[in-house]
Amino acid sequence: KNEQTFKVEGEVTGAAEKTLYLEQSALGGIVTLDSTELGSHGTFSFEGERPSSPEFYRLRIDNKIINFSADSTETITVHADFPTFATDYRIEGSETNLKIKELSLLQAELQNQVTSLGKSGLPAGIVQDSLLALVNSYKDKVKREYIFRAPNTPYAYFALFQQLNGYMIFDPLTSKEDVKCFAAVATSLNNQYPHAD
Repeated sequence: KNEQTFKVEGEVTGAAEKTLYLEQSALGGIVTLDSTELGSHGTFSFEGERPSSPEFYRLRIDNKIINFSADSTETITVHADFPTFATDYRIEGSETNLKIKELSLLQAELQNQVTSLGKSGLPAGIVQDSLLALVNSYKDKVKREYIFRAPNTPYAYFALFQQLNGYMIFDPLTSKEDVKCFAAVATSLNNQYPHAD
């Protein structure tokens, strides 16, 4: 094999006989690239074709997901335990993937808060106001600490496409403020990767 590749490897404990998938989060949807049945030690190793610009991938077991990005011939190492696969994993290899983990955990926390709010039994008006406050607080934090701080990074791009209950958190179709976030990231990344989809 002469083509350049990136590698993602590591181990998942407590997942013997489970299937681990390597998937690409492509513009047209999720594409399965490879899979392996984990043994008693849980070790795995996947290789993928080196992308010409940063691309997004995920490791998946059942409905548990670890998101990450690759943009070169790097080696990404993941250590996880099956019960807490999507939340309490360790990822090594790039600052970008540490930031993607932070964003994934923040989004999961927001989702839990919204779900709890929906089950609270409070009047609809109070739930709606509280929901709006939670989402706005989340967006302010993510804009300040991830998007505008480093708009030329894959994690800033990742932040733009997070969802809550199937809806985009940052929505350029309904918010002029969100358009500014998309514009900052698009301009920065287009300068670095003018031919990337």
